[in-house]
Amino acid sequence: MKRYQSLLILTVIIGLTGFSRLDKNQPQQTIDLRGTWNLMAFKYGSDEKFSDVPEFVKYVKNITRSHFSWASYDEEGNIVGAGGGTYAVEGDKYIEKIDFFHPPGSSLSGTSVTFNFTLEGNKWTISGYIKSLNLDPNSGEWSPIDSIKLEEVWVRTM
Repeated sequence: MKRYQSLLILTVIIGLTGFSRLDKNQPQQTIDLRGTWNLMAFKYGSDEKFSDVPEFVKYVKNITRSHFSWASYDEEGNIVGAGGGTYAVEGDKYIEKIDFFHPPGSSLSGTSVTFNFTLEGNKWTISGYIKSLNLDPNSGEWSPIDSIKLEEVWVRTM
């Protein structure tokens, strides 16, 4: 019986210690972006006006305390693109560190993108530049070749 009590106490201590350590490692955000977001409008490159997202494709972004993931899919449910990683909020900056990106061959994996943002209720607008990188086949090094301006309007649905 004592053995089971000791095991139970040890399990509780490890559990409590683990949970407190998890909380310390989580980014301390003053702005809560957690939830599910749908892309409603966008501007890319030199576009002067926002365009609505076409009805035949959906973009969804999920944000937790420390991570984000997004996916785009067509009317049949086929994945068109996806990506994710970790993020941070610093003042009016939203910074994504992209850990994975689909379709394969994209130069975005392993990069960070900093966006200016505004949050008004459930409407989140981001604006920044995405770098295009080129892989040198001889050296295996990535080098920036261009950047494109990106502005998006997301609406929180959950």
